[in-house]
Amino acid sequence: ESKNRTADSANFGNDLARRPRHALTTSLDYSFGQVGRGPAIGADLRMVGDSFDDNFNATPLDGYAVVAVRASLPVGEAFELYGRVENLFDEDYQTVAGYSTSGRAGYIGIRARLP
Repeated sequence: ESKNRTADSANFGNDLARRPRHALTTSLDYSFGQVGRGPAIGADLRMVGDSFDDNFNATPLDGYAVVAVRASLPVGEAFELYGRVENLFDEDYQTVAGYSTSGRAGYIGIRARLP
């Protein structure tokens, strides 16, 4: 419980700002073949409970769940193609009142291993 415990505070007993009571992040990864040398896939799930944006507990922030997925594919001995999608289901949420977060976003790239 993230409560204001400051004696003589006008906000004593209120939830601390932007601190949800519950938050959970879980990840699942799978490698096809030798770890670090074969194709791989993975996903993250982040679930965050309701919270308040201010110390007075007057501005609520709704909880949310966000999913990210990723994959990689080796190309020869020296290169790897990779990609990820964050906020897979385009969840609309805020961690600070009035400031939206990024919607669904995708990234791709190439990694090189130097000898």
